[in-house]
Amino acid sequence: MRDLTAFLFAIMATTLASGQRAGTLRLLVDPGHNFEFVLDHKYRMQQREVRLSEGLHHFSIWAPERIVLDTNVFVVADRTGDLVVKLPFSTEYATYRNDLSAYQSARRARVWTPVLVGMGLAWTGLSYGRYNTVGDDLDEAVAAYHSSDDPGVINRIKEEVIPDHNAALRRARTSLVAGSIFTMASVGYMVYTRIRTSGMEQPRFEDKERIRFEGLTWVPDRNGAYWAAGFTIPIQR
Repeated sequence: MRDLTAFLFAIMATTLASGQRAGTLRLLVDPGHNFEFVLDHKYRMQQREVRLSEGLHHFSIWAPERIVLDTNVFVVADRTGDLVVKLPFSTEYATYRNDLSAYQSARRARVWTPVLVGMGLAWTGLSYGRYNTVGDDLDEAVAAYHSSDDPGVINRIKEEVIPDHNAALRRARTSLVAGSIFTMASVGYMVYTRIRTSGMEQPRFEDKERIRFEGLTWVPDRNGAYWAAGFTIPIQR
């Protein structure tokens, strides 16, 4: 209904201003696929080129997720001019993107933290098994050292076998401690993540600039026809 009203008033403007000289204005707007504008505080339009009477004209330009930009343009008769505009993202949209990123990160954390716990448990289990195996080997070497009567065997066990098993036992113990710490830290982080994300809802974007833009469109009453007298022809799509 609003677009139809604007169109009818633009036709009335053609009749009232047919004798006026006009110029063409091309709108080069970023983003270029879905912007809209309110012309002279009255007509909401969505096209890339307009032909207007000579003089100063006001544009309020908006696109989804962008701010409303107000600007004045002087149209020169019998000439084609360009209005180049880059619409910045709105504050609400920037906040929404940050909140959405945080929400998505939290949701991903709920997936991969159990994986970390599983890796920690596997690491700890393997390290524990290695620690027991090396400990058994050391016990056997010590027993062989005490039971052997061969001086050469005794010396080799003392100088080589037992030191090697002790070194392997230290490495296995270090791996076991590291795996246990990693597992406990992963469990703690998983619990923290679950608590922090429980009840978390996906953020929603409220385009307040759109609401502001919608409120700019002029809806004429019975006595408002004279406002359209400055236009030469209807907006061309």
